[in-house]
Amino acid sequence: MIIFIFILVAVLCAGLTSAKKNEFFTDYMSPKNTTTVNAIFSVLIFLSHAVTYVKIGGAFDDPYLTLRQYLGQLVVVTYLFFSGYGIMESIKKKGTSYVRGMAKNRLFKLWYHFAIVLLGYTIVRIGIIGMKYSLKDYLLAYTGYTTIGNSNWYMFVTFAMYIIIIVSFLMFRKSNVLALGLTCILTLLFGLFEDKMGLGSQYYNTVLTFPMGMVFSMIKPYVDKLLMKNDVFWFSGMFLSVFAFGYFANNRTDSFMHYELFVFFAIVMLVVFMMKLNIKSTILDWFGEHIFSFFILQRIPMLLLRHFGYNKNPYIFIILCFIATVFLSVVYDEAMDKLDKIVFGKILKDKKTGSIYNLYFETNN
Repeated sequence: MIIFIFILVAVLCAGLTSAKKNEFFTDYMSPKNTTTVNAIFSVLIFLSHAVTYVKIGGAFDDPYLTLRQYLGQLVVVTYLFFSGYGIMESIKKKGTSYVRGMAKNRLFKLWYHFAIVLLGYTIVRIGIIGMKYSLKDYLLAYTGYTTIGNSNWYMFVTFAMYIIIIVSFLMFRKSNVLALGLTCILTLLFGLFEDKMGLGSQYYNTVLTFPMGMVFSMIKPYVDKLLMKNDVFWFSGMFLSVFAFGYFANNRTDSFMHYELFVFFAIVMLVVFMMKLNIKSTILDWFGEHIFSFFILQRIPMLLLRHFGYNKNPYIFIILCFIATVFLSVVYDEAMDKLDKIVFGKILKDKKTGSIYNLYFETNN
């Protein structure tokens, strides 16, 4: 397994560039840059999912398993953080009109893209594999609350965050600060609700990074002014964030708050890193363009190949799943682009987003 990580690191390093002395990448939070970062983690998520369908172990696998256990939910926090940031940027630029349009142009669009994918999982999981689900569990799968073999919790959280944002920013139309405050409170209550309902910790232990991204959108000018004064300030910020991350990484299992601080400083560390170092890669750009489809479709070939017994050799299994997922992603995105033009007409004509994780970033529109 570690060979796949080496390949990913090689691709990353090949496109890594550093800003000159006392200079910084002021566009580090642009849609393109954040999508590239998300693409890195999309590959890590793929590998993390794939190993649950095979048996691995040994000198070439154990290092990866250690890395996988250490990262845990960190592989998804950039999606939530960048999504929150992107939405807040759009709200600041477009105001209430953007929020009013979210129900149709964001929430519904994301849901029906997801619902169409679930039809594929229905064919695979129920029609081919022969799994049985109650009507209740099957219908709840379309909210992300339950699953029929697909990745679900992230979708459930994303749908909920859309609703929370719409409610909060329509309630406080004249004050983004108050609306954001309410968003943070409702997100916390939502997380507590998920815990109370007995859902897995993955449902709630990273959800606060969504409003965290929105808060960063509000304070970014002040953060940039401080850390981009010169390299001394940047290195100081980097050192403090790495130190804090390391400290809470060792204590992340002590309590919910320790884990949240572990996640918080992971994000801080990454953001500071992005100010000085930039990644350009056509390979990662492709994954960024197809990030939703690559994420949501990857379990279909995994389920099918395991069902037909092609998971005996883990490396061949992972390579076949990777190729199949890339193919499915291209076909799906082409089909959805055409369907979007029919469903939404001129509203979304020729808009290429491809990413649920950036929640259809509009910051450059």
